[in-house]
Amino acid sequence: MTTVTAPQIRTGEALGLTEAVYALLPTTGSVEVQRDTPGREHLEHEHPTPETLLIVDGAITFWWRDAAGERQEAPARRGDRLLLPAGTRHGSVAGDQGCVYIIALEYVA
Repeated sequence: MTTVTAPQIRTGEALGLTEAVYALLPTTGSVEVQRDTPGREHLEHEHPTPETLLIVDGAITFWWRDAAGERQEAPARRGDRLLLPAGTRHGSVAGDQGCVYIIALEYVA
């Protein structure tokens, strides 16, 4: 398993929805497909498990709180993966065309 101590965005190959689901689908378990309309905001929240988000279409800006509590932000586009450690305070806002992404409750680098 990949160890990540701070949020990371990794640029990768653009995948279609089916390929993206299979890329993040665990041997046993599930993934979530999320569609955000243009400008859709997810307010600050956190999860007890690590997450990987793989952007399938559109763009989104993610933000998170670093160890000092300061807000950091980065854009993500088709093919990018966001790796979030468990307990990271974070949020997002979808781009002008909206965004479709896959969420896995583990690291899939």
